[in-house]
Amino acid sequence: MKNSVRIVALQALLMAVVISLAMDSINAASINIKNQCSETISACATCGICGGQVNCYALAPNNGFQVIDVGPNWPGGVIWGYPGGSANPTDGNNAKPQADLAEFTIGASGEDYYDISNVNAYNLPLLINPTTIAPPGQRQGLECGTPICSIGNIYSFCQSPNYLTGPVGYGCYNVDGPGPVATSGTEQFANACPDAYSYSNDNANHVYACPTGSNYEVVFCP
Repeated sequence: MKNSVRIVALQALLMAVVISLAMDSINAASINIKNQCSETISACATCGICGGQVNCYALAPNNGFQVIDVGPNWPGGVIWGYPGGSANPTDGNNAKPQADLAEFTIGASGEDYYDISNVNAYNLPLLINPTTIAPPGQRQGLECGTPICSIGNIYSFCQSPNYLTGPVGYGCYNVDGPGPVATSGTEQFANACPDAYSYSNDNANHVYACPTGSNYEVVFCP
């Protein structure tokens, strides 16, 4: 009898493991990083549970892409890019504070959250778009919406107190962006990219959400 009970318990445990793995597979997210710019760029990604690891990919112009599978739980996920095809993590780390960021929290109590941040800087046009929407999600405002930030001429855009970064990101620093309040400097970013964060507490209408199990694309030069 004891052996029978143990076998039933083991079967139940194995079934629970199988169900858990199946749910993880169903809820796992993939992100297609695409380059629609006319020049080669490097795109980089890291996350809050990545142990500081940064992966960078050289993306050819006009629809070069790299799909990354981030699983069902990717907190503090960040994707950014910089000009050129070095795809070097050191260059990527140096470019990050000079770039606009696609930020993700995948798998937070059944929801994915994402946004575009210009808090530090802006360097390349950027879009986040859900490509597969898990039920019961639908495209409506901040629900499974598509934020975009595209500035035509960074040289004429980048005015005092903000200033150009130079290599390797070749962006425009948002000098007051890390601060808690809007300023004339952050307003330059807010007016150019109303879908994106322009300073650290700029939370209103900038955080998008979609059910976990959705997939996404991050597009440079959309």
